[in-house]
This record gives sequence, structure tokens and C-alpha cells, in this order.
Amino acid sequence: MSSVIILKKISNYSPEQTLENFKHAAQRANMYCFHLTVDHETDNNFQSAEGTLSEVDEETLSNTDDEETIRYFTFNVNKVVENSYDSFTWLTESTDYFWAADVVNINHEYKFIYRFVVEYFQDNTEDYLWFDDAEWYYTADDILILSQKPYNPKWCSEKIV
Repeated sequence: MSSVIILKKISNYSPEQTLENFKHAAQRANMYCFHLTVDHETDNNFQSAEGTLSEVDEETLSNTDDEETIRYFTFNVNKVVENSYDSFTWLTESTDYFWAADVVNINHEYKFIYRFVVEYFQDNTEDYLWFDDAEWYYTADDILILSQKPYNPKWCSEKIV
């Protein structure tokens, strides 16, 4: 697995709200959210956003000599574009879901990303989680069921719910 993808419904989608949802989930997962960059088009419409979620604050991460010992990952939030429609019908059997956000640079820290995922899906119950190389996905309900059980490291390599 190289990235975790959040699939969201196109109808009523707000990339700005998705960014806020990421910040809120990070806070509840005891993670820091920083290096936020939001790009806008010339008409001031949302283009994209990216940021970092980390176990340490921005200053600590910037001042460390060994980033390898600190767990962090980056994320991207996307806007709906014309080819977003019907882009995940092959997986979800719905024309209304698209690749709204992704989490990258996970560096095999699957338990760390899991903390964030559980918090995110508590408030985003219509979203799906998909791994970029899988032929299956988790619903929010699946993630919440997983969160009630002891951590299973296989959660990211096979569907265990």
C-alpha cells in the first residue's frame, strides 16, 4: 500500500469542509496538522490543498536531526473535476463517488494512520476508504467495527470485516 484514498460523494461535496474534517480528525487522534497549503484558481475557487499530519508539532519536526524516528504523513484534498463522475463505479457500483483526498508517505506506519482513519470515519459516515492497489474498500461502518476490536495489522492488506 502506498496511499490511503478517501472516496466521497460528489453531490454536496465541499473540499473546504473535507480539509476541516481532516483537521478535526487529526486533533481527536492526538496528531498535529500543519504545513497547510490551499491553492485557489484565478476566480478564487478551491483548486487543491495539502498538509502534514504528525505525532509532533511543526517546530519539533523541523528541528529534528532524524526525521526517520518521527511518524508523520502528508495528505491532499482534491476538487471535483469533469472526469470525477463515474470514476469509481467499478469499485463502489455508484457513479457518485470520487477520489476526494489521499494520505501519502505513510512509510509502513499503518497503526499510526489507523488512528487517524478511525477518527475521520466517526464523522464522515458516507465516505469510503480505498487502498490504491486493492479491489475492495471499507465503508465508514466497516472502520468503526474494526475500531471496536483489537488492532489487526492486516487491515490494510486485506478486508477483514
